[in-house]
Parts: sequence; C-alpha cells; structure tokens
Amino acid sequence: MKHSACGHELPIARWATGARSAASHHSRAALFAALLAALAAPTLTACRNSEAGAQPSAARDAAAPREKPAVRFAKVVSRPMPQTLDISGTLGADETSEVATQVAGAVLSVNVDVGSRVKKGDPLVVLDARNGALQAQAAEAAVAQARARLALQPGESPKGIDPDQVPEVRAAKQSMELAKAEAERTKQLYDQGAIAQATWDAARTQAQNAAAQYEAAVNGIRATVASLTSAQAQAGLASKAVSDTTVRAPFDGAVAEKRISVGEFASPGRVVAVVVRDNPLRLLIDVPEADIARVELGKQVHVKVAAFPDRVFPGVVKRIGASLKASSRTLPVEAEFDNSEGKLRPGLFAQGELALTGESTKALLVPEAAVGTSGTSARVFVKAGDRVTERLVKTGRKVEGLIEVLGPLSEGDEVAIEKVNELADGIEVAAAQ
Repeated sequence: MKHSACGHELPIARWATGARSAASHHSRAALFAALLAALAAPTLTACRNSEAGAQPSAARDAAAPREKPAVRFAKVVSRPMPQTLDISGTLGADETSEVATQVAGAVLSVNVDVGSRVKKGDPLVVLDARNGALQAQAAEAAVAQARARLALQPGESPKGIDPDQVPEVRAAKQSMELAKAEAERTKQLYDQGAIAQATWDAARTQAQNAAAQYEAAVNGIRATVASLTSAQAQAGLASKAVSDTTVRAPFDGAVAEKRISVGEFASPGRVVAVVVRDNPLRLLIDVPEADIARVELGKQVHVKVAAFPDRVFPGVVKRIGASLKASSRTLPVEAEFDNSEGKLRPGLFAQGELALTGESTKALLVPEAAVGTSGTSARVFVKAGDRVTERLVKTGRKVEGLIEVLGPLSEGDEVAIEKVNELADGIEVAAAQ
C-alpha cells in the first residue's frame, strides 16, 4: 500500500510498509502507522485547500448582483398628421440648354469646364473673329459713303427723306426749272416769228434734258437710300457675327458638359457646352387617378436623397398636368425645390411624401432616438415596471424630431430613448435621472 501527497509517493510510507512486513514486530508496526498518519495529515489538508482555491473566479462573479443599465424614457404622444402620398422620382434641372455656335470659326479659348458655375452672359467659348471684323468694316464704309451722299447729319435717319432737299437734286431741279422757263420764252418768240425753228428746238431739247437729269437725280437718291438701308443691315449682321464669335451662357447655372477644345474648327450650330439651371430643381410626380382631386398648387412636398440621408428637403407643387397618362392612369405633377445651397444635383433619386387636401388623421409619435433596429425591423422598448419589453413597429412620417410609429403602442406609453440597441426584451433597467 502506497501513500501520496497530492499524487506523489511519500518516502515514509515505503519505510512503514517494510516495517509492517516483520510479523514479529507488532508493536513497532503500530508505532510507525501512527507516525505515518501524523505526517500525512498536513499534506492532505494542503491538497484539499489547494483544490478549493482553484474554483473559477467566474463562479464568484456570477454570484455578484448584475448592474442595471440606466435608461431615459419619453412618452408616446398622439398628434394630428396631414394626409400624404408616398412619392419618388428623379430630380431634374429647371432648364437645360445645349449651347451652340452661331457662326463659323476656329476656337481660340474655352473658358469653362464641367462643373463650372456661370452667370447669364459669361463667355463660354471664344472663336476667331477676324473675318467678321473685316466684313463689318466694309459694311460701315458703305454706310458712311451713302450717308455722305444724302448729306445726313449724325444720328439722322434716311427714312422719309425728301429727295428735293438733297443738294444734287436741288441743283438739278433748279436747272430743270430754268430750262423750262427758257423753253417757254423761246416758244413765244418762235410763235411770233422772231426766232428761227432751230433756236426753239434747241431750247426745247435743253428743257427736256434738264427734266431727265432731275428725274435721274431723284432716282439716284432713292437708290442711295435703299443702298444705305442695305449697308446698315449688312453692318448690323457683320457686327452681330463678330459678337457671336463669343459664345455666352444663356442663364445662371452650371456646366454639365464641355464638348469642344481649343484649336478645333466650329461650324455654325456646333454644340460647345451643355448648361443647366440647377436652382430651382424640379421633381416630376405621377399622382394616381384616385388621388388627383386632393392635389393642389402650393401643397408641400418633402423628400430625402441618399446623398444626405439625415436631411429632409422641402418643396412645393408648382404645376399640375392637364390630362392623365393613358398608359399608367396617373396625372403628372411638378414640384420645385429651392437649391440655393447647391447641395442637390439633377439626377438624384428622391423619395418622400406629398401633402394632400383633406382632414388630418391621428398618429402616434415617438422621439427618433427611441427607434432601434433588429435586422430589417424597427423596434422600441416600452417600460414595464422595472423592466422593458420589446415591440416591433413600422415607422412613418417625421416631424420636429419625432417619428410616426405603427404597432402595438398606446398614447402615454413610455419608451426608452437611449441605449436602444443595447437593450433586450425583458431585462431590468434603472430610470436615469
């Protein structure tokens, strides 16, 4: 028989065993057995104490009371909410313009790029204007020559001009009148037999020539007036052609596309840029046939976009279509959104609601902080004594920091508004002060 201390054989045990083998020494065996028991007792006690000390600290921790989370609560309230229609669509620019050249020319400079902000009249692209400038100079010279012949004062219009007031016509008229008077006098002398036939014929021919010269002068002035009008028109066109070599922004907005570069030759009608008016922005809403009677101009629209998930953008109904779309039985309605901050962009997908006419309906509201998530579900925790119970809900409209909830709730229920995603159904909580 062996004795061990915490699993190790004791030397005294081996010696005691040998002592017991001598049958003749019974008294000595009893003595050594007593000694063995005395020596083994402290060792076994130490082993038991060591095993007792090896108990996991977790057992002691489990026995300690668990601290309750401190949570603040708010009451479920009931408020009247206007009737709304869920909407979605793509935001569009208020106006889009494909800006094109009016004249031909080589591109000297491009002053904008995609995303550039522009004001109405800002130069987008500049073309070579030398050909137009030469044409303008030639037209201006023709205008100056015609005005000089007509003896027009600066700023005086050729419209309604009296040819007889033009110096060369006035001189031709005087010559005609003198020749006519001389012919009449000569005719009288000829009738009296005082002069020869040849003298009368000469005077008569001179009067006829003077009248023809006067008529030619009048016609010449009329032709000059017509030439002046034409030259002025040509000068105007040439001046416009020079001006058109600078392609300008048609309105305030932003450059959505740039379609030309320096050095290219642009023919008339070449699109050089696309400019969009991005304030305000428009949203086309398809209103179902059953709801069109409750849509009015001026009604509020509220939408959200993925780019700013925590912000609601307000708009207003500006236009209502005249007829329904036959394919979908919906009425097109347009809302406008102020974009003076420049945060929204044409092409963003928007979702929200359109306010409808009609009586408001009661809705249960809780602070937005009260709504947590569990997978794809929304949930709130309702106070039940010193515990909370989980309630799955559906969320709706938001107003002034509150959110509409649909589910097993009643007005006056108290819901947790902090640590919502840390709570669990049925756990004990302490009301935070």
